[in-house]
Amino acid sequence: MIRIENVSKDLGEFKLNDATLQIDEGEYFIILGPTGAGKTILIETIAGIYRPDSGRVFLDKTDVTNVLPKDRQISMVYQDYMLFPHLTVEGNIGFGLRQKKVDKSEIKAKTNEITDLLGISHLLGRYPGTLSGGEKQRIAIARAIVTEPKVLLLDEPLSALDSRTTERLQGEIARIHEITGTTTIHVT
Repeated sequence: MIRIENVSKDLGEFKLNDATLQIDEGEYFIILGPTGAGKTILIETIAGIYRPDSGRVFLDKTDVTNVLPKDRQISMVYQDYMLFPHLTVEGNIGFGLRQKKVDKSEIKAKTNEITDLLGISHLLGRYPGTLSGGEKQRIAIARAIVTEPKVLLLDEPLSALDSRTTERLQGEIARIHEITGTTTIHVT
């Protein structure tokens, strides 16, 4: 469960004012709003990228307001993919697991499992510069969920894609959520 209590953050041009909400464990929660409404600030505050000026953030009844992002068990996917251009698809997907010092054989197994789930196993040896937008977004999603986070944050992950690819990825994201049961917040 995620609970936000009276969270405010002022970044000058962008502000979040007194946000309060609760998201149940396993829920797929969508945040809709116009540009500048504070949606991205909210999820970046949940992730720990920003510390709120006031208010508190709870994950599983634990106050994580001052907990570092690396200790929150949260993964995030941005609109622009944020893939490492010098790493193959396999390297990009396994990056978070390597950071956590997971055994190489387990990284390989988890990478294969998630790429099979997303139908992207054939891309493992390729580099991001050779991929389509839809393929890049699948890689970013795979990298986010392979670490088995408690929470998945999606910051407009489909807005840069064509309508056909967007529709297909919406279905894939729904299927992944159904399979994993990961609490997901989708900003759009």
